[in-house]
Amino acid sequence: MRIAATWTVVSMIAFCSQARAEDCALGQRYLALAHDRVVAYENDEAIAFLRQSVDACPSYDAYEQLGELAAQSTQNEDKQKAAAAFVEADARASTAQARARSLYNYAALLNQDGDPENAYPLAKRAHTLDPGDPKITELANTLEKQVQHPSEKDIVRGLHYSLYQPLKESDTSTAVAPGDHPTLSKHQTPAGGGGPSVSIPINFETGSTVIDQETRPNLSVLARALADPSFQGHQFTFIGHSDARGGDQYNLGLSLERATAISQSVIGLEPSLKGRIVVLGVGSREPIDTGTDERALRANRRLQVVVK
Repeated sequence: MRIAATWTVVSMIAFCSQARAEDCALGQRYLALAHDRVVAYENDEAIAFLRQSVDACPSYDAYEQLGELAAQSTQNEDKQKAAAAFVEADARASTAQARARSLYNYAALLNQDGDPENAYPLAKRAHTLDPGDPKITELANTLEKQVQHPSEKDIVRGLHYSLYQPLKESDTSTAVAPGDHPTLSKHQTPAGGGGPSVSIPINFETGSTVIDQETRPNLSVLARALADPSFQGHQFTFIGHSDARGGDQYNLGLSLERATAISQSVIGLEPSLKGRIVVLGVGSREPIDTGTDERALRANRRLQVVVK
């Protein structure tokens, strides 16, 4: 009986493996058909074949090409599908260059749609993965200058109308809330709960909750943006970030202190936000820039805002 059961399990595994191989072979055929349609400038047909390809056997190539084609549309629904495709492509990329390509195209899509705040971290990640690509370098540098002093309109748009969808991170991070002990346990969901978010360049002095002079004006802009009538009834999560210097527990605690300090300042400027802000700290686990120079370290000492 035990031998028969074992053979049954082995047969089922073999059958599933064969079916999977057949599905992926079909997916590759659809991918080839899509390529032919692109060459013939028949993008609508190409997109249809790419969707059949990912349905049969999800792959990086199919999702990446689907994203690039859908991003050319003027329809918001198609752009949303492009963003989702880039997220899936990023999750399946097998090389640094492939991931950089997806992140670059995703950042370019968001920037063209008027959301440089969410585009900037993606472009910085792409540049870290493939620093030799001039297109990625140019976009990252342009966005870095553009986002240093966002307007209220930029922040409101980023939290309300952005195409942005969170990446499917393989290296999950730990969030610390008030009263928690900073431990290194991991979870599978974004620290802020996965809602619409923007990274605000409110940067801090090293080892401190003091905002640096360059980004101090952004504090009042943030307060006014969150007090916008369109956010009435909404809650916000402030997520503090640190650079990589210092131990994990120290950085987690410091990032929480930063989020707390900013929330208190924002509420002081806009009392209507009292009771609507939750604070978390993730330490150095989610860097915008993985470099080690002062420019990179400063960029990582920042605040992220999530709306619920």
